[in-house]
Amino acid sequence: MKKRGKFFVVEARRLIPLLFLLVLLIGLTVYDNFFRVEPTVGLPEEEHGNLAFTTTDWGLLTSPTAFNLVADYDEWIRVSQELGLTLPDYPFNAEKELAVFAVNSEIQSMDVVPKLEEVEIKVRVEPKENYYHVITVDRQAVDLEDAVWKFVDNQDRVLSRIVPFWQTEQENDDEEEEEVLK
Repeated sequence: MKKRGKFFVVEARRLIPLLFLLVLLIGLTVYDNFFRVEPTVGLPEEEHGNLAFTTTDWGLLTSPTAFNLVADYDEWIRVSQELGLTLPDYPFNAEKELAVFAVNSEIQSMDVVPKLEEVEIKVRVEPKENYYHVITVDRQAVDLEDAVWKFVDNQDRVLSRIVPFWQTEQENDDEEEEEVLK
């Protein structure tokens, strides 16, 4: 009995789709290396201030200068829709963090400054035309009783002063309870 040698035949027509896919894969790899995109969520930034914050998003926006504090997810959606922003899929956790929206400004640093009857959270911003900056900060670090947020420029001129809405609601509830008790 003769042994037959096995003969393997490859047709070029069957290799063409594989070569095409290989060229696409190499092209995509080259494209990804040339056009890298910076991640929107990075490591916490801590420059001059003692509070670390994370940049969630930034970009161009034509709108009047405004500063907003966001303490819950519904407010996060409402403010971003009011400003016309399409925010990235950032997992905003309202229980552990607060968000700060700055329009026509870039947030540089944050400090907690104790005062006599209140705690001041000083946010240093650099005014920039047609720009927005969204950051998140640890809620435990800034959700202080009687805290007032003060947004200042590099010359310490006050651009905005905000008493968080959740504190004013608590004060109104406390006043109503006192009136009921009397």
